[in-house]
Amino acid sequence: MNSKITVIPFGGLGNRLRVLNSVNFLAQKNKSKIEIVWLKKTELFAPLNTLYKSLGFDFKQTSRLKYWFFLKFIKHIYINKYESFYRKLLGLFYDKVLFDSDVLNKTDDEIESLLTGKKNIFLATCYQFYSFPDFNNFNLTDKLQFQIDRIHLPNKCIGIHIRRTDHSDIINESPIQVYISKIEEELKKESSSKFFLATDDPEVKKYLLQKYPSQIISKEIPLNRNTETGIHSAIIDIYCLAKCLKIIYNPKSSFAVMAEKIGNQKELISVIE
Repeated sequence: MNSKITVIPFGGLGNRLRVLNSVNFLAQKNKSKIEIVWLKKTELFAPLNTLYKSLGFDFKQTSRLKYWFFLKFIKHIYINKYESFYRKLLGLFYDKVLFDSDVLNKTDDEIESLLTGKKNIFLATCYQFYSFPDFNNFNLTDKLQFQIDRIHLPNKCIGIHIRRTDHSDIINESPIQVYISKIEEELKKESSSKFFLATDDPEVKKYLLQKYPSQIISKEIPLNRNTETGIHSAIIDIYCLAKCLKIIYNPKSSFAVMAEKIGNQKELISVIE
């Protein structure tokens, strides 16, 4: 039986791509068609086709009418608060409705069993829920790929991702000093080490560039993630991190976790002990 999965990936870029690849590999197993509802919101203010020219799998984007409905009435925070209401509402149109609570902490076999006998499936989440190896099936637009290819990093460069403006847990758990301690550890191993810095905080960037003027590499790109240009800049940062041999990061941020799954295998250095 051919089925269709209509998916709304919530969150920022890393979260959304993890959802899409989960759906991709699940749909391959279940031989399902995929319909993507890519909502242009403040947390990711860029259409999908301005970021990637292909995803490595077949899909269709939702109609304008359905997009408008989902944009106005479907929000992650609303679903978490009024899950029962949304389950009943969407259940009028889909024979299986899946939210965070349905897919979290499930094995691949358990996820597959949820879809058994279902033909029209609705899925809205920000989490990876099905196994996949990497993000190498996502192909950037030529414009973005060209910008990334122009950035040449030294061999054995170490990436640093410091998220400071929009995630209170990360800010509280990992003050700037813990990143500095990791930088110092790497410099003790190899004094000539170079570091590529990706951060959403201009003051952090300024501080580290002053502290390590000959070791830190960072690009002058817009930091505002609420604009399309800002999202493009974030992707450039992610793919530059992906070129690095190691990444110093807080594991609660999907930004660096995504970079680890692009290109060659790399070592992750957590700032959380």
